[in-house]
Amino acid sequence: MFERILVPLDGTPVAEQALIPATSIARASGAHLHLATVLMPPLMGLPELPYEASLGTIEADYLEATAARVQAAGVASVSTKLLRVDNTARALEEHRAEVGAGLTVMASHGRGAVERAWLGSVADRFVRTSEAPVLLVRATPGAGATPDLSADVRFDRVLVPLDGSEFSEAALEPAAALGGATDTRYVLLRIIEPPYAPGAALLPAGFEFPEEQAEALRREAEAELDAVAKRLGALGHAVEAVAEFSAPIALGILRFAKNRKADVIAIATHGRGGITRAVLGSVADKVIRGADSPVLIVRPRNK
Repeated sequence: MFERILVPLDGTPVAEQALIPATSIARASGAHLHLATVLMPPLMGLPELPYEASLGTIEADYLEATAARVQAAGVASVSTKLLRVDNTARALEEHRAEVGAGLTVMASHGRGAVERAWLGSVADRFVRTSEAPVLLVRATPGAGATPDLSADVRFDRVLVPLDGSEFSEAALEPAAALGGATDTRYVLLRIIEPPYAPGAALLPAGFEFPEEQAEALRREAEAELDAVAKRLGALGHAVEAVAEFSAPIALGILRFAKNRKADVIAIATHGRGGITRAVLGSVADKVIRGADSPVLIVRPRNK
């Protein structure tokens, strides 16, 4: 399990939705919870104001009050930090590294959210740069102002999409830490995109991908998944391996997650194709933006 967890907050009920799973994880595992918010500097060019010295008092009081609520919900170890910077995402990542948080839990948007699908601007930048896993919770507009921190959030059905690459397998260890070994079922999913999609240009009408070739692709994918599943199974985890055809791949993952009622999707930010480390791979990007369930995002380290 994760020993230290960071939760970025901005004072809004939307951002506070990240506290629900974060508090539940910390309560169950005994992890230390770090609550942080960023105080943006005054606008450049304005004259010095007499109350400037008091800037941050409201934010600091808010963090302390929130920490008290978290402790009342059963988390013994909580700390707060008010960051005074001009780059929110970078400051949060530097603070995460400083406190040694192995997991960040954050809502998909809060103050200043950019309507880019549903992923907010700060979460977007943070996910792309954080060196540790990020559990992104899709915020629900209109939710109650005070989240119920006593709720137990369970990750009993963990979906891990793989593509056969070592990079994609980087999501396995954090997924296992999030779900735990008991009462958790891990599904390793390989979505195979048919090399010839029905109706594609330059193909004759009624063309169908040869069944024997499709079966060969499926067997190859299942063999790769089975090898990974055996490694997880040896650690005491209940693991299922599934290979399916679908196009596009991201849509296949999202459909599978919805049909199986996955509690969380754990996915590496890039896999086969060698996408730059600072940029989400196209499949992971679409899954993150389209998932109804929380997404555990893992950024593989350079080998």
